[in-house]
Amino acid sequence: MERNSRPFRRTKLVFALSFILILFSFPQLGAQEEADLDIQLTENPYGLSYDGTNFWFVDSKRRAIFKVDPTGRQEVFNLGIPFLSGLNFDTREGKVFVAAKRVILKVEPNTGGVTDRISVPIDKIGGIANFQNYLYILDADSGKVSVYDKGTQTILGGFLTDRAGPKDICYARNSIWISDSSDGNIYRYDPNNGRITGSVRSPAKDVRGLAILGSRIFVVDRTSKEVKKISFVETDRFLASGEATYLVDVKLTYNLDEPSLMGGTLGLLPPPTTEHQRIRNLKAKDPKFKGDFVSGVRGLAKKLGLDDRKGNHTLEYQFEARTTNVRFYIMDEFLQKKEEIPADLSPFQKTKISVKEKAGNYFIDKIFDSRLFRSDWDGLKKSLLDGGVPIRPVRTVVLSNPASPVFKDALEAYVPGFGWIPLSSVKPESVESSRTYQKSEEVLDLYRSESSGSLPSPLMYKQKDSEYWKPIPAEVEIRIVPKGSGSTDADRS
Repeated sequence: MERNSRPFRRTKLVFALSFILILFSFPQLGAQEEADLDIQLTENPYGLSYDGTNFWFVDSKRRAIFKVDPTGRQEVFNLGIPFLSGLNFDTREGKVFVAAKRVILKVEPNTGGVTDRISVPIDKIGGIANFQNYLYILDADSGKVSVYDKGTQTILGGFLTDRAGPKDICYARNSIWISDSSDGNIYRYDPNNGRITGSVRSPAKDVRGLAILGSRIFVVDRTSKEVKKISFVETDRFLASGEATYLVDVKLTYNLDEPSLMGGTLGLLPPPTTEHQRIRNLKAKDPKFKGDFVSGVRGLAKKLGLDDRKGNHTLEYQFEARTTNVRFYIMDEFLQKKEEIPADLSPFQKTKISVKEKAGNYFIDKIFDSRLFRSDWDGLKKSLLDGGVPIRPVRTVVLSNPASPVFKDALEAYVPGFGWIPLSSVKPESVESSRTYQKSEEVLDLYRSESSGSLPSPLMYKQKDSEYWKPIPAEVEIRIVPKGSGSTDADRS
């Protein structure tokens, strides 16, 4: 892999001023939080860029570029050059850079006149991106990103991506972003070494343009001829995009056969709030269930009295869940921390080991290798626990079809210096590796254990306040109601 040896940094002040300029120069962006950007695209749109006031795109067959002002009015500049395949506005030069076959044109944005040509040895340019004095050029055939120095007019190097269908590129938030039409995702790369650092799911597969403004990504969907918006959350640990909101009704059927119920407490573990899901408005149908701590987490609890009898009972509760598609990326800086496993994670461990005595990749290699060579959850859990990896069993609901939800076991594993990562299947998914893990918005964590042992249900019981909570087996029935839709049939576990 060739590497660009020059590090690039953007100051917070420049980013803040740019974002303020975006909001005030193009008011529709602030007004359309839940809508796509209303730009009338042509039959063959390619590329997307924003100059602080106007959006720009290319029509490859018409051999023209289009400027769209804040009112939606379009101005066409016919360049008369074939194979146009992307464009980018350079704020430093005040020019629109337009890609064609083996050439990049500099275009005056007010007149559409070509002021300069840059010859490049790339037949099929997928897109171009500007940052400071550098031009990033995407080869649509090979997936390589070449770095062109405008000052010396030479290609300094670059890096190879592993994209099967690269179509456009942009520079934003100190990263290189590339759209891939083979899977409809947007991938983030470190421009200094070409290492992938995240990805975002796109609402379109045939993406032909890409622009990032603040925390929103705008893509050109060539199939629907629309500019679509992706809202995302970016941290140093993960990228999250795409949301789904569900109303969840749960019914637990259980048996109380304790020697004495009087004075005991029944507890309900809530669905966890994590990077992947947010839980709101947890309520039990029985008003005697109040907010309380259950097994160390904030849940619902009820003191049992004279009205509570031995035998079969039911508990119904409801909550709202907002899930998102999350992809975690474990970078070198996390592994280099060599942080010991916190003492409060001892309930999730079987074998205690010293992190400092292990190689940096020990934990991620142990997790990945265990998944490759185990065929069931029991075998995977044993391998991880024996290797000193803290684990936490999770009971999930797969909502690919909300009318027919499916219960599945899952697991969380702890990587020192990084935190918990999700394991939704025993074998790694196609998008996963030893450093990459995914949790889909179509999966809901219904409850999780507060130790390395599995729980039969989210229901807990203890006779006295001084005692430990113990789990109660229960039959679980759920009804998933996507927000704004009607009821669905119940499923049970």
